[in-house]
Formats: sequence, structure tokens, C-alpha cells
Amino acid sequence: MKYYESHEDAYRKVKEDNISSWDEFKKASESFENFCMKEYLVTALDKIKPISNARVLEIGCGTGPISCFLAQQGYKVDGFDVSQTAIEIAQTNAKARGLDIHFSVDDICSISKTRSDIYDIIIDGHCMHCITYDSDRHAALTNVFKLLKKGGYFIIETMSIEDSAKWSHNGRVDEQGIVWCEVKEDFPYDKVKFEDKYWICTRRIMSPSDLENELKQTGFLIEHIEIIKDEKLNMADFRAICRKPMSD
Repeated sequence: MKYYESHEDAYRKVKEDNISSWDEFKKASESFENFCMKEYLVTALDKIKPISNARVLEIGCGTGPISCFLAQQGYKVDGFDVSQTAIEIAQTNAKARGLDIHFSVDDICSISKTRSDIYDIIIDGHCMHCITYDSDRHAALTNVFKLLKKGGYFIIETMSIEDSAKWSHNGRVDEQGIVWCEVKEDFPYDKVKFEDKYWICTRRIMSPSDLENELKQTGFLIEHIEIIKDEKLNMADFRAICRKPMSD
């Protein structure tokens, strides 16, 4: 199984603990409605001023707080995640709020949708920093680009660090900004062996300039970038509003 599918284990714990969202599980928020990305998302939507019934996709939707918020604003929302458990919780959360959202299990790196030019807006619900290898990231961003209508927007907030050598958190980070955590030999997800130990990649913490270049190389026009630094953690949130060109 792919390394990023290991989120399924965490979402099973979320379900066992009867918690409604990832942010609550990580104690980053006290409620489903007050998700961490909310303030930025409101600001980003105000900047692009989408039509009231815009069609929106959230990639890495988890248990659905962002998707539910968007549906409450009148948007037509789809959300998907690689975790079956997350999607089951998301469906429950939406139903409890009387919201009509299409949630499904899917993988932005190898998406099953065959159509293109579908969405007015695609939101990265903290998905891209969980995709580590260059080939996977290229596939994910290419699929985002394909799924957007011409002139459509990609709104992203992702982890960033200016100098990966200053990483001071759990795991170890390599020169590409890939964070590796040690696991047992029988760990069921993609792992690698070095120094007689087994490791799984959990995050890709890239510099703001590398993230910007990655988006431009995919073909996006970048309309806004904001870097929110956390000096205490020696990291930052990289926020960008990107647009698919109107012409090829």
C-alpha cells in the first residue's frame, strides 16, 4: 500500500475516539466548524469572488469540515480522500448538517475520474505535504490542473520550511525535505530500509520558492502568495491562490 494511505490508521483512531475532525484529533482546534484553514479559506474566496453555485472539489478532505463549510456557503461540493474511514465519517458529518456533498474514496495521484475541466475551484485540504515523491507530486498537481476549468482556481495551504537542515521535530528529514519516521519491519505501507532500520516518508516540507516553482512548472498562474511563519516551530504555512490559464 502507498505510504500516504497510512492515514487510514489514524482515521480509524479518530473514529474510535468519536472525534469529528483531524484538527480536533491533533488538538489544533476545539470544534469541527473551527478548522485551522478557515480564516485563510474565507480570505481566499473573498479575493477570487466565485459565482454562488461554483463547483468545488476538496482533495484530501478527511472528515469533511472544509467541504461542509463550502456547501453551507452555497457551493456544489465534491470531496475525496484515500481513507475509507475518513470518508465514512465525512458522510456522517454532512448528513448531520443536512448537506448534499458527494464524498468518495479516491487518490489525486491516480484519480479515477476521466473527465477534465470539471471544477471552478479545487481546494487542497492539507493534502500536498503528505505527498512526498517527485513523481507522485507531479501526478497530483497535473491531475488538479486537468480537473480545473479554464480560468479555475487552485487554493492551497501547505507546510513549508526555508532550510530543511533546521528540522527539529519528530523523524529525520533529508535534503529534499522528505520527513522519514522509523517503523517496524511488518509495517504494511510502503517503507524503505537503510541503516538496518525501516522508515516511511510522512511529509514533504519544501521551501516556499520550491513550492512556487513546482506550481508554475505545472502550468498555474500564481495570483497570490502568503507565507505565515512560525518562528517557534521553525516552519511556515505556504498559502497560494493559483489559476489555470484561460488558453492553452
